[in-house]
Amino acid sequence: MFLQRMIHRVLKPYLQFGALPFKWSRNGSLRVMLLTTRGRKRWMIPKGWPIPGLAPHESAAREAFEEAGLVGYADPKSVGSFRYNKRLGAGRQVRCTVEVFPLHVDHQRPHWLERGERETRWLSAKKAAGLVSEPDLKDILLSFDPKSYLPCNAEFGSSTGDLEPK
Repeated sequence: MFLQRMIHRVLKPYLQFGALPFKWSRNGSLRVMLLTTRGRKRWMIPKGWPIPGLAPHESAAREAFEEAGLVGYADPKSVGSFRYNKRLGAGRQVRCTVEVFPLHVDHQRPHWLERGERETRWLSAKKAAGLVSEPDLKDILLSFDPKSYLPCNAEFGSSTGDLEPK
């Protein structure tokens, strides 16, 4: 039994939630935001561990707020998932699966929790896909169609995915 639990823990990936922030540029083209990780400065989407009391898409939205100051509407329907190896202290790594939720960004606050620790950049989905390392995240970026996931009448500041601090 002990060995079975240990194998399950080692092989089963940990779950995280991520936001795929997007907006429309002035010329009507789709833009997505990537940010750098704090450690190795790799390009990634905002993501993190589940937050107790929040639905998965709300956890993703909170991560986007903390990591990039983004405020908008997080859709409860996932656009997919990807896996990556998260580095922990002392050379340890854990396998994580990140469930990704679209985040229609209304605005970016001028100040946020991790502003000095990360770089953020708005890009075309194609350019963003060229910067990320994870193959499944590349696929999510290249196939993302916001019209398939967000209701046409989505309002910012709704109770679902509201990013403003409470």
